[in-house]
Amino acid sequence: MGRKLGRMRNFLYYFCTFSIKKRKKVDIMDAIDFQILKIMDRNCRISYSRIAELLDLPVRNVSSRIESLIKNNIIKCFSVQFNYSELGFRHYIGSIEPPNDKININFFKELQYISEIYRIWELLDGSLTISFFCKNAKHLEEIINSILKTGAKLYGYTESRIHFPIEIPYSLTDWRIIFFLLHNSRASKKEIAKALDISDKTVKRRINRMINMKLIQFIPVVNFEAITGMITAVLSLETSGPSKEIYLKMKEDESIKFWRNAGSVSPSIVLFVFGKSITEIYKLYQKLKAHKDIKKTSLRFIVKNWENSSIIEDAILEKIQIA
Repeated sequence: MGRKLGRMRNFLYYFCTFSIKKRKKVDIMDAIDFQILKIMDRNCRISYSRIAELLDLPVRNVSSRIESLIKNNIIKCFSVQFNYSELGFRHYIGSIEPPNDKININFFKELQYISEIYRIWELLDGSLTISFFCKNAKHLEEIINSILKTGAKLYGYTESRIHFPIEIPYSLTDWRIIFFLLHNSRASKKEIAKALDISDKTVKRRINRMINMKLIQFIPVVNFEAITGMITAVLSLETSGPSKEIYLKMKEDESIKFWRNAGSVSPSIVLFVFGKSITEIYKLYQKLKAHKDIKKTSLRFIVKNWENSSIIEDAILEKIQIA
């Protein structure tokens, strides 16, 4: 009973918070903004003119929309993803519920002191999803104990693999470029070359190599708490057949509105969907739940997120210094 009341309290708090934000914000998001995010999520180094061409919009319109997303802190920064195992890390995702005697905002901050936690997503029902790195089984046990010491309930965790080619090493120059791009992956090649004191040609060659070999992905870091005018949620699907084939069919269905595909590795598909209301997203959820190729579904509304890139930065710096 206490858990249900707690979740209802969180729901009412965030419902009211969303309403206040909508009245305060002048620039609210629409479907075109999410289409821009979807394009940039595949490669945020793409030019504004290319985005305009893909969406059949004036370049000035695209430029002003992206500037608005940045100004309103919806896009916090432009970053990179790569093969974290090259840093000796294993990546896990877990689900936890805060202790009943702690206010969510205090518990959220308490988790941030666990240095291995990379990302935290607070959900509409008050529970949290966390992403963290460990180096081995002993280290994993230490992190789990640190989480449990906060009084949280850990409902489970699983290893998550971001699929980049393995056994293809990054050079010292690659690591220096990646480190520079962690907080600004839209930096020009000239800016990178000047900062690292290397030639423009070297930067171009190394970045093109990493892109062509799929060793790196350039992504926008999105602040879910700042999204207004539209609602976004995470839809997880467990498939009965090859998930890639099912995902490609979904991609062709215009009624399935999503801006990020966080994974289509069998037997799962994870989509960041969007809509004008919770009702619209729930209808999409019910539609996919009834899909003949879907075995299990879950829907989560993210209201707040936090990222700690220092664990990645420290590991890259150590890699550079050793080299």
